[in-house]
Amino acid sequence: MLNDKRKILVSTGNILNVNKKAGQKTNEELFDCLNLTMSDPVVDTKAGIIARSNDDLLAKVKEYERNDIKIGAKVFLNHSDPNLLHEAIDSLLQVLKIDHLDNLILGFHPLDGAKSKSNGTDKTNGYQNGSLGSSLTKESLLTWGDTATAIDELKELWQVLETYADDKRICQLGIADLDTDTLIELYTSCRVKPTISQINLSACCVVPPSMQEFCAKNEIQLLTHSDSEVLITKDSFNEINSNLLQPFTPTWTSRYQVHIKCRGVLTARGFLMGAARD
Repeated sequence: MLNDKRKILVSTGNILNVNKKAGQKTNEELFDCLNLTMSDPVVDTKAGIIARSNDDLLAKVKEYERNDIKIGAKVFLNHSDPNLLHEAIDSLLQVLKIDHLDNLILGFHPLDGAKSKSNGTDKTNGYQNGSLGSSLTKESLLTWGDTATAIDELKELWQVLETYADDKRICQLGIADLDTDTLIELYTSCRVKPTISQINLSACCVVPPSMQEFCAKNEIQLLTHSDSEVLITKDSFNEINSNLLQPFTPTWTSRYQVHIKCRGVLTARGFLMGAARD
């Protein structure tokens, strides 16, 4: 059905009323929602889009005037390809049928086979098993990007985000999981400054004081999260019960949320995933 497609897009639609499991990790939630989507898919063979049937996402987005809702997203990227970031953002705008996002946070976790500085074990951007592992403890600071090119790759990706900010297609930019030094370097070198900084506190009880001080001084909203850095591996992707997905490998994932501004009520939430043919 999708034999001629080099890339596909999978949309879970609004998952608020279909995924009732409490306390799930982000990667677990994504896996369950992908399985649910593929159990009754609607396939646009021309566009290469797989969506969930009987989805009310667009109805929820259009239920209120655009100025009355806030739509935010987070893009999870493990490869330093600017084209993938463009693809992820454009797909969000396309699927949600909107002309701008109120905010977008980039979670860039480069996968380059880096080794943990502390014990020599394989790690991903300072994390182990979806948490900050040994790189962040109560006595130590968060670290990010052991590879020599990581910061340059991040800056190149940030330039992509700046083009969307220039066109007012993203109103507020954010970044996830940087240590203080890397955040400062990004902030001082970029043209459009991040106004949100997310850090993962799953293995730490306090935000590093240097991070608090820098964010307060520069009016950066400091948030915490518990997202996994790698939301789905190729092996997990292959476990999804669908022959449609077998020839493909996930390349990026985004998560979006739609809130009613005046009430702070979450009205829609879901995932988009890009995948490319092996």
